[in-house]
Amino acid sequence: MKRLSFWVAGITFLITMEACKKWEDHIALPEQQLSETLMEHIKKDPQLSSFANYVQQSGLDSLLNASKNLTVFAPGNEALASLPGSVTSNPAQLKAFLQNHISTNAYFTRDAVDSLRVPLLNGKKVFFISRKFDEANITESDIYVRNGVLHKIDKAIAPLQSVWEYILDTKSSFLQNDYISTLNYVGQDPNLAELDSINPATGEPVYKPGTGIVNINTFKTKVLDVANEDSLFTYILLTNDAFNAEKTRLRPYFNGADADTANSNTSWAAVKDFAVRGLYTEANLPAVLESKFGVKITMDRSSIVSVKKLSNGIAYVMNSSGIALQEKIPVVYVEGENPYAFSVPNSATIFYRDRMNPLTGSAFKDIYLNMGSSGANRYVLYYTNQLYTTKYKVYIMSLNDKVISPQGDGTYGTDSTLSHTVRVFNRQADTLALRFENSVHVTPNTYTEFYLGEFTNDEYNWLLSYPTSSPAGIAYTLNPATRYIRVVAPATATARPFNLTVNYIRFEPVF
Repeated sequence: MKRLSFWVAGITFLITMEACKKWEDHIALPEQQLSETLMEHIKKDPQLSSFANYVQQSGLDSLLNASKNLTVFAPGNEALASLPGSVTSNPAQLKAFLQNHISTNAYFTRDAVDSLRVPLLNGKKVFFISRKFDEANITESDIYVRNGVLHKIDKAIAPLQSVWEYILDTKSSFLQNDYISTLNYVGQDPNLAELDSINPATGEPVYKPGTGIVNINTFKTKVLDVANEDSLFTYILLTNDAFNAEKTRLRPYFNGADADTANSNTSWAAVKDFAVRGLYTEANLPAVLESKFGVKITMDRSSIVSVKKLSNGIAYVMNSSGIALQEKIPVVYVEGENPYAFSVPNSATIFYRDRMNPLTGSAFKDIYLNMGSSGANRYVLYYTNQLYTTKYKVYIMSLNDKVISPQGDGTYGTDSTLSHTVRVFNRQADTLALRFENSVHVTPNTYTEFYLGEFTNDEYNWLLSYPTSSPAGIAYTLNPATRYIRVVAPATATARPFNLTVNYIRFEPVF
């Protein structure tokens, strides 16, 4: 029994010693790694000798030796064997290529989720999902050293163009991109301009004239900033034949006094819906995309000519627009609760009402003007810049009823039929020129539209691609294409009260 106990104790001692040795071996490597920099560790790895040489060639070795928290996705020698000479012999391209594998933050595989795009030294972002870096597999992961993390990958990941870089790079090949590249104007960037003072009336900053002046492209400001690497986009690019066909289809709706303006407006109408927020790859491409302006784009797979992967999205080259004419030239609603101005007597009471249509169950807002006995020919004024050169059917939705005041001071409204005259004007010099006029009797408790007649808008004399304001701060809200709409009370009260009520005025294009 004593010999058996001695033998058991000896075995236990040996097992314990072996376990301690394994634990020492386990912790020795991390401790040794933690004394090394990324560059020192990469140089010691024979599988990364090509990557190490290129890093030294480009001068990035000093960065990988610095006391920063970095992540390196290092392609092995086999992955770099096919690197083209146009990259290896061009210092700028080689550096940009290597920067596409280095991040200034530490990322472990535990951080890699579907939404993670790793920011890289060259300003790009690349998806890091599970054990993949973009299209490369991670063969060895989470190698933690003194100044960061190393992942070894089996494929070199070349830097991609952004959507904006792709547009500029292919402008000589695609008419659509050539047009977009010309949409530049000079403006003041508040991020670069020098602050002069604060406007005491508005609290808005005032910048020194001439400071922060930059070239601005209105596709990036009025549609989407497709140069932004922090966001993802889907870009639709028409072939030249398809782009010309789209312009031919839209051209009749943008007639104007100046042919250049009309042609530019046609091109703008064609391109403004072709950048969509979000990445829609071929695998998850829906049947219909929706633009920033609510326009629906049918993504017919048979119309896709080619697909281009980009650093902040994807581009589809297509041989048809996939957009119905009714989407491009939509119904225009002028909402009653958003007046531009009034011509009402001082005694008038104006109500902004929250209502419910009992026929549809839909909530809506409207405006009700009670003008007493002094409302003859008084009006509420609206405007729109969205009427293009075509014929429109004009409707008004006006709810004439009597309801309890929300202030608890009785009822307002009338049981009488109201008379509304709707007039449409455009501005010529300093006067308003009448283009449409019709009257309607607004019967009580009618929850359907009243038809007013047809209005033809024959000119659109404003450049749609203009910025919303000039570099000097002049607003372009009202312009030569603006159409003013007045809803006018009757001239006399002998037959009907001087009250006005407007839910909306609707302009429906006639194709």
